Amino acid sequence: MQWAERVRAYVRMHGAGYTLHRAGEMLAARVLLRDEWRFRREKASKRELAVQRAHPFPDVRISVVVPVFNTRPKFLRALADSLLAQTHGAWEACLYDGGSTSAETRKALEAIAARDSRFHIAFGAENAGISGNTNRAIKMATGEYIALCDHDDVLAPDVLWRIAEAIDAHHPDVLYTDEDKLTAHGAIHVDAHRKPDFCPDNLRSGNYICHLSVIRRTLLDAIGGLRPAFDGSQDHDLLLRACERADGVIHIPRVLYHWRTLRGSMSHTKLAVCLDAAARAVEESMRRNGFPGTCWVEDGVLRLRYNVGDFTVAALRLTRDASAADVNRLAADSSADMLLFLWGDTAEPDADGLREMMMYAQRPDVCAVSPLVADARNRVLHAGYDILPDGTVRSRNRGLPVSAGGWHGMNRTSYNVTAVSPMCFLVRRDAFVPLAEGNSLAVDLAQWCMARMQDGMRHVYTPHCVVKADAESAFEGFRVKVPAGWYDPCATGSKRA
Repeated sequence: MQWAERVRAYVRMHGAGYTLHRAGEMLAARVLLRDEWRFRREKASKRELAVQRAHPFPDVRISVVVPVFNTRPKFLRALADSLLAQTHGAWEACLYDGGSTSAETRKALEAIAARDSRFHIAFGAENAGISGNTNRAIKMATGEYIALCDHDDVLAPDVLWRIAEAIDAHHPDVLYTDEDKLTAHGAIHVDAHRKPDFCPDNLRSGNYICHLSVIRRTLLDAIGGLRPAFDGSQDHDLLLRACERADGVIHIPRVLYHWRTLRGSMSHTKLAVCLDAAARAVEESMRRNGFPGTCWVEDGVLRLRYNVGDFTVAALRLTRDASAADVNRLAADSSADMLLFLWGDTAEPDADGLREMMMYAQRPDVCAVSPLVADARNRVLHAGYDILPDGTVRSRNRGLPVSAGGWHGMNRTSYNVTAVSPMCFLVRRDAFVPLAEGNSLAVDLAQWCMARMQDGMRHVYTPHCVVKADAESAFEGFRVKVPAGWYDPCATGSKRA
């Protein structure tokens, strides 16, 4: 019944045609085992694993903490097997059982403890909930870094070695990897989640970091661990607080954590509870960062609304043959607090949409803000740019219906992007610096966006402001200069690699 209601809700939101299209895509991916074949191609070879074992990081001690409650023995054994297969040897696993009523779970934990002295098991008299049980597992830990792991998931054999390598090189406070899902029986890898580097606006829109996340112990203690009041989205709340205070957040762009898809998990059975907890966590984060407002759940996604200051905005129209010189001239001639650039026949945003853009543009860490630019058929023309390794610039989600979710639902949430389209963008006057001139407008603007990111600024896309453009945009598929080894830090999915 729950599955059927989700399908009906999806049809109501996106229409029958797009629902069938997405169902076909998902079925094809499962039948053709696309994620499974890519996983096999990309996973570490036996030779790579041997090289890792020959180059250890003995001074990097990682504590893997696991809250347990009535876990099936076969899942506990699979997790233990994946820990014993690690190429990094300086680890311990702290498993805290929160009063399991299953004798089989207790028996399995005792058997695991007998396999290796690095397994530490504790049995509690009662279930303290996911946050309480995790906090008690953390108290058992002695490592400098804490890795948060679910009781029924599996680690890739090189995950702790790659975490240790990054710690040894960069000494960050927070690290995370990419992940995928395992079918319930554990045989097939599906739904790979290739994440961007740290993007704070993505994190406020949803917990894209998730697994595997690793936090320095001193930071974890300083922020007070997990908070039971946010159970359901306790990891989202924890990561918001940790990343706000972190001295360095490192992303390891490899699928190294395998999340078992089980119908009994809280995210499956109590989605509304999880979303409510996430909204409360994000609203607190907004206040902590000096931009209070509200956060609520709308059609299954988190919506943010910062309080907006009193700013003047100038709408500056760019002709179809405009160049960077025209952008610079219009900016220099305006005295407004914020500059809204519109190319060609792109429509101006309405009052609510403009406010949506302004609430991001007012932040001192934000440079350019892009709306969703849609064509006459209500399909996405521009939703921020991805810049591929060869420098090719492509609009994210191009061609999708405006209401469609896209990759992991991101077409319906705000996120950070590396570059914005000339068709419509908003920038604060005090964040604007002149564009370098000499190429096409699209190239010069994309290069400008990349340079501003190197200066520590961020760009934001919001789908909650939609502007229409009657003509198809030519700003697609062009190239910019990128350094050797470039990858887009904000890109996701197949564009990550």
